[in-house]
Amino acid sequence: MGFAVGESVGPYKITEYIAQGGMATIFKAYQPTLDRYVALKVIHPALKEYQSFVARLKREAAIIAKLNHPNIVSVYDFGQADGLPYLVLQFVEGRTLKDVLREEKLSSQQILNIIRPVANALSFAHDHGVLHRDVKPSNILINAEGHVYLTDFGLARITQSGESTLSQDLMVGSPQYISPEQARGENVNASTDIYSLGVVMYEMFTRRVPFQGDTPYATILAHIGNPPPPPRSINPQIRPVVEQVLLKALAKEPKDRYRSTREMSKALENAVKGPREDEFFAPPLQSDRLSVANAAERISSQISHVTHVRRLPWQVIAGTVGVLLLLCLVGSFWIFSQASLSTLPGATTNVAKVASPAKATATVKIAVPQPTVAPTFTLLPTIQTTQVPPTPLPTTPVPAPPTAIAPTATAPRPTAMVTTPAAPVAARGRIAYSVGSGDIAENHSIWLANADGSNPQKIMDLALWPAISPDGHMLAYYRMKDEGIYVSNLDGSNPRIVTTGETCCVQWSRDGKRLAYFNGKLKFGGSIFVVNIDGTNKTEITRGFNPSWSPDGTKIAYSACETNTSSCGIHIYDLVNKVSATITRDNGQNPQWSPQGSKIVYQAGAGGGLNVFVVNADGSGLKQLTSGKGNDGQPAWSSDSNFIFWRSDQDGKAWGIFSMRADGSDKKLLINNVMPDAERWGRESLTAGP
Repeated sequence: MGFAVGESVGPYKITEYIAQGGMATIFKAYQPTLDRYVALKVIHPALKEYQSFVARLKREAAIIAKLNHPNIVSVYDFGQADGLPYLVLQFVEGRTLKDVLREEKLSSQQILNIIRPVANALSFAHDHGVLHRDVKPSNILINAEGHVYLTDFGLARITQSGESTLSQDLMVGSPQYISPEQARGENVNASTDIYSLGVVMYEMFTRRVPFQGDTPYATILAHIGNPPPPPRSINPQIRPVVEQVLLKALAKEPKDRYRSTREMSKALENAVKGPREDEFFAPPLQSDRLSVANAAERISSQISHVTHVRRLPWQVIAGTVGVLLLLCLVGSFWIFSQASLSTLPGATTNVAKVASPAKATATVKIAVPQPTVAPTFTLLPTIQTTQVPPTPLPTTPVPAPPTAIAPTATAPRPTAMVTTPAAPVAARGRIAYSVGSGDIAENHSIWLANADGSNPQKIMDLALWPAISPDGHMLAYYRMKDEGIYVSNLDGSNPRIVTTGETCCVQWSRDGKRLAYFNGKLKFGGSIFVVNIDGTNKTEITRGFNPSWSPDGTKIAYSACETNTSSCGIHIYDLVNKVSATITRDNGQNPQWSPQGSKIVYQAGAGGGLNVFVVNADGSGLKQLTSGKGNDGQPAWSSDSNFIFWRSDQDGKAWGIFSMRADGSDKKLLINNVMPDAERWGRESLTAGP
């Protein structure tokens, strides 16, 4: 349980709620011993069980507290109250840069006045071996006097030890400001903060971030592979030399960026305060005319080699003006002779070599409304998953045998619906599922039935988590007695081991050659692995549960919690680019990719219990398909993507397996009295195949 306004945390009395983040709640608090206000950052209650996290946080608080710099928010203290760790920080009365950008349009000088102290703060931290890794406008504070502070080193990494408050192999950062190398999960250095500050500078000059996709995942991929739109294509008032600074800061390769934030700040200062091209000559009348534009560009590029010059000798100015007048006369004659051609209004001489305005416009159109994301985008966690307890059910020593229900029998019928003649009447193929006693693990067995619920047959004992291969001929599963993943023929014959250990949640790749599975402790977390079906080439992919392979084999959907938070949901790991992104934050579990590849079905808490949801693979179009008050879960697609199967406790009455169309209509009870493991049912699987 957390704290509230009016309560005391150690010697600090909470006076005001400020904000809620992924890892902590921030309060304004009063410290009576020193008669001052402080910012109190109370770590989320769910994180106090992570002793290694608390220990790392304490060590880093001590290191960051030594960053005594006028532009870094100071760390005053670290403590624990009622078992909850908290940080005591310098309280800054003011606004964040994010608020400022939302309310004001800043001049070049105002931008420089903000960037310079932030760059100095970062360089100071880098000199002391600390990376920030989450530079963004909301972490830059400006008080009433205009003094600038850099805050929230919550993702900071100590370069000497390579250790951080987060596991060092994680991809951390906010998607709109993350560097390409940080997005790929690579080892990072000071250049990652240079890139992120470059994004902030870009946003300050253009009033938009360089990359904004439909989802955080799309935004991250854009940082990795797309060139940023030239800033002058968005705001033509930006000086070409300023544009050069921004584009260098956003170089994809760290070696192509500035060597330090101080160097970048100095380059920006020279660009902002240096001589403008229009102080020396008038802009060409038609800058898109090749003859005039090229001549002007040659002259301006020659001028750009003269750096740190505030004034030029009058002879140079006179000579330059004379040449430009001559060029204007020649250009005017050529323009009048080509009057039928269109021109680009408002164009100015561009020193930087960038894409043409027409091409830039095409790039800019990726901008979409900003998606809602957590204040810090962190993935690939070490997970402590909180299981959602199912509705209590009476247990028996041995489960009653499953009872098949014929499609035309007296099973509950849905409200009548209209279907088109082309729609399939019923799901085809087979389903496999586990049946357990609820208490005795040794009683678990795997059953196979037709997709309409007919002909259920037990094919093996002491097994869980069945998965039918895409061709319908094989079965992968977890064998309890020998603790490992096996594959066999669909009827259970010819079993052979693939990998040993405490594993679960096995899923086939679409080509039937590889398996994805979870390895670890279900209650404490573990990792997703990929292995060939002959047991070779075992590879750890990411932290998480319940993997599901995309049909094209390039991605894996899985359930996980964002690092060191209680925010859990469905994630997608890109096997090609080696990045992961969150598509839901609703404590979703058991994602299953549709055979057509466009949708993901999963279970999540809603309406007092668990229900089945479907979402587009890019995170859009979320739709709830069931609305029970009990537990509906373990969803699985039919092989043609037209139907979804799931298991339900029917609001506490009895466990059954159901089917429905992919849009949630035509719900049918297929098999009754199929109780799963009461403790692990949310992690168990129901599988379908041809």
